[in-house]
Amino acid sequence: MANISSDIKIGVDYISAGCNCSPHTLDWQNGPRLIYGVTNSVALCSDVAPFSVRKTFSGHQGRLNCVKWIRQEQQDSNSDYYFLSASVDKTIGVWKGKDENYTKHLSLDGHQNSVTTVSGYQQSSNDNIYVASGAADSTVKIWRINNTTATCLHTIDFKNGFAITLELVPLDSHKDMFLLFVATDKNKVHIYQVSDSVIELVFVLSGHEDWIRTITIQKTTPYQWFVATCSQDNYIRIWQLSFDVNNNHANIDSTILKLKRSSFTLNISNDLLINIDAELYSILLGHEEAIYGLCWYPNINRKKPATTILSASMDKSMVLWTFDDNQKMYIDKARVGEIGGNTLGFYGCTFSSCGSYILGHGYEGALHLWKIEEVDDRINLIPQVINSGHFDTVEDCCWDKHSGRYLLSVSTDKTTRLHAEWKRNKIISWHEIGRPQIHGYEMKCLAFIGSNQQRIVSGADEKILRIFDAPKNFLENFARITKINVDEDIQKAQALPEGANVPALGLSNKAIFDNDEKSTTTSTIEDNPMTVDGLYKEGFFKAITLNEPPFEEHLLQNTLWPEIQKLYGHGYEIIAVASNPSGSIIASSCKASHQNDAAIILWNTNTWKIIVRLAVHQLTVVRMVFSNDGRYLLSVSRDRSWSLFEIDETNFQARLYKRISSNNPYHKRIIWTCHISHDDKYFATGARDQLIHIWRVNEKSNDDNEQPCEKNYLKLNDSVTAVTFAPRFVENDKYFVVAGLDNGSVFLYTWNEKVSWQHLTSITHPLGFHLTVNQLCFRPSTSSSTSYQLAGCSNDGTARIFSILLS
Repeated sequence: MANISSDIKIGVDYISAGCNCSPHTLDWQNGPRLIYGVTNSVALCSDVAPFSVRKTFSGHQGRLNCVKWIRQEQQDSNSDYYFLSASVDKTIGVWKGKDENYTKHLSLDGHQNSVTTVSGYQQSSNDNIYVASGAADSTVKIWRINNTTATCLHTIDFKNGFAITLELVPLDSHKDMFLLFVATDKNKVHIYQVSDSVIELVFVLSGHEDWIRTITIQKTTPYQWFVATCSQDNYIRIWQLSFDVNNNHANIDSTILKLKRSSFTLNISNDLLINIDAELYSILLGHEEAIYGLCWYPNINRKKPATTILSASMDKSMVLWTFDDNQKMYIDKARVGEIGGNTLGFYGCTFSSCGSYILGHGYEGALHLWKIEEVDDRINLIPQVINSGHFDTVEDCCWDKHSGRYLLSVSTDKTTRLHAEWKRNKIISWHEIGRPQIHGYEMKCLAFIGSNQQRIVSGADEKILRIFDAPKNFLENFARITKINVDEDIQKAQALPEGANVPALGLSNKAIFDNDEKSTTTSTIEDNPMTVDGLYKEGFFKAITLNEPPFEEHLLQNTLWPEIQKLYGHGYEIIAVASNPSGSIIASSCKASHQNDAAIILWNTNTWKIIVRLAVHQLTVVRMVFSNDGRYLLSVSRDRSWSLFEIDETNFQARLYKRISSNNPYHKRIIWTCHISHDDKYFATGARDQLIHIWRVNEKSNDDNEQPCEKNYLKLNDSVTAVTFAPRFVENDKYFVVAGLDNGSVFLYTWNEKVSWQHLTSITHPLGFHLTVNQLCFRPSTSSSTSYQLAGCSNDGTARIFSILLS
């Protein structure tokens, strides 16, 4: 067989990632592809529908506040693109590259607090790049980047105030001369004239009565600009700036603009003054809540004047405004948005770079995409499928035990999400197609119960375990989307609910049956609005037929799984859960600082009663796994010990088989992770001491001094937080072991007792994770003996599926 260490191909089939919950963390219009902030990294999307995430670029120590392409006036096919990322870590990253390959060009350091807004411009690929940045340290800085050298040209100090958003726009007829528009906390837009040597306040636009969230500028000609601003006062204001090169007024009235024409002068040089008239062009009112996003239609080559603008608001709607020549005003041409759910609304919006799509991002990280279709005088907005994901750390993930038909993940964003393949016309892409649980507590762990039923158990920051069954409506839609035959499951599901609802004041998903559904969707007018049921209506579940992945609105209320059981027994918040292969036994553990609280509880899934409490560990049990034949349960704990229990599945009994004590010489720190090999002969443990040890399952000493297989342990470069065995041998007799680390790296090794550890390769960003890897698991079955699919989840807010091809 070939030497696999030199013939291994790693690809990414799927990256599930939600957008950061702050304005300006997404940009598409100013560059070739969609980019958005995902925790500390920037996600780069594909340039073809459904615009799935291809890579994530990480270069920051803190969460991203703002992501923006650097606008380039003249772009040729060979030149590089640049984008900016501004972070809580007080730095700005400048990224350079093209297609899907970007590297960090340099970092702009100088702010003393979190950087909240950035804007950049480059005339052509050979020219300097100019960047404006605003931060929570009450300053705005202007930077000039020449190749790899960055210079801070100017700093504006707002003393007690600060800049909320800003925009840097070049003067067409004068190179390296700019107008800087800064929206401050005083509800005004300050206009500065900026060059390499001078920065001067030339004018102030006022009129808004609350914070201005976005400034966007459209040039219809070099001498006519339209400046649009949106605010938390629910209004959009559009100003027209008219440049008059010939009219050189020396005395400028510096009055603040109050619904009248005003003018100011730019002093370009001693003998050249440019007079600019500023007038309020239009005020748009159509939103009922604060407006966060505003975007002009991309003015490609300035062929289309400033007639179309897009706004996004906290009232859960996005509006496309167009200028009507007959009425001489902007009118609300099309309106789209979210319906239902407990979401907050939109944080931002953008057109695609070609202008044929609009995209919004909401408070809970979800992306909403529509395609623009113009029919006669009407504009139709057609909803489109786009990737989504968790918007906080992803704590755990697991495959469907039947044959890996789908992947489940849980997160501290309080949701459980279900990811599967969407198959159509020989195209396959991964998407979130269900959200079985939307909870009130942060989710911690989950497990799939048995391979002959669609049933899951999840644990959250509460003392209860919750059991969920797949409803009939989900199974039918799953079959249509994935083209996988689930007739057998649908037959079993005939007695199951159609779907589920969350009651207005509850946490449990309540089952909805066919007759319930009819009664909920056809409520009578005579309902008493003053009763509790009248005031707090339950979210309406509606059985829907899907041939493509559902949109966010459906995920929020039509894909919940009914909760069939709660398990009470733990005294503190649930930390880990596992299920044996047949699904007859569940093991669970909770937070603990004493031996009694650290007991593992085994549950009988037929009666939902406690079988036994296994009180062996002194501190929290952080991970548990059953052997593939169901005979053993392995647990690892914060007390630096592991325990292996023998399970009698027939009589529902369990006993301690062997363990190592807390003061063992092999692991000196917390053991974070464990896994048992596919043939149940060995198991691996990984710990904070950066070591992985392999142990034999069947060998047992007379005391707690168990010894690993060999002295040749594996030492890595960071804490080991996840480890897993592949479901089959490679090169006939070697175990394929994958380890995930605290720094986000994933290492691939082969191991057997004869030749010990052999390093194959590693997965690092931009394909891999960049924060703590919380779980890794191989897909149970794939068609080829040399190809694997490895799923994993991380504190970086992503769940990923890697394809591994060994030749």
